[in-house]
Amino acid sequence: MLPNFPRAVADDEAPVNRTIKVDDRLYHYLLDVSVRESALLKALRLETAQYHMARMQLSPEVGQLLALLVKLQAPKKLLEIGVFTGYSTLSMAMAMSKDAHFIAIEKKQMWLDIATRYLEQANVMDRVTTYCDKALPVMTSFLVDQKETFDFIFIDADKQNLLAYYDVAKQLLRPGGCLLIDNTLWWGNVADEAFTDKDTQIVRQLNATIHQDTDVELSLIPIGDGLTLVRKNT
Repeated sequence: MLPNFPRAVADDEAPVNRTIKVDDRLYHYLLDVSVRESALLKALRLETAQYHMARMQLSPEVGQLLALLVKLQAPKKLLEIGVFTGYSTLSMAMAMSKDAHFIAIEKKQMWLDIATRYLEQANVMDRVTTYCDKALPVMTSFLVDQKETFDFIFIDADKQNLLAYYDVAKQLLRPGGCLLIDNTLWWGNVADEAFTDKDTQIVRQLNATIHQDTDVELSLIPIGDGLTLVRKNT
């Protein structure tokens, strides 16, 4: 169940300190003054735009935020669940330190091939291990000898297994580590009771689960399609 916050009953009672609404004009301004997209990332984004599933690609401002978080935390061991064509993978891999290692899991070889091509151009493949497989079995196999060894985990995959991904990722994450989950506002559908499809309900359940989880600190950021940042308590 979502938190039942009080709602304003009239426009003049609306809170003045709420998150600003980002229309197209403001969004383009945001891109113009904040995003510094490299030529390689732009080329990947434009190539991905040719595919009918292009809307699955991470937005450039979210990719840049991931890269900044990687630089701020300086993780040595990173894990990504769901690569698609690799925009997020490339963003984080180019930002990580020379002694870091990145594990990326993607179930479709077609998308992983595209991602690999760009990772090779960025000269980071010597620090990246990719798995073409379903994510949950691979993650579960890591529990045998890699519990609490990952510093930074990013989840951007199918919604059917989202709750399981969160559960296993928490076990893999070290205390003080950072876990990020994309699509947690799910096109805004999570706040609309008219949407009762399975994926929307799962995202709602995940958001409620994290909100109630005293093992972590969190912030749901209204950037892209919603990005939840989680820090595992020590």
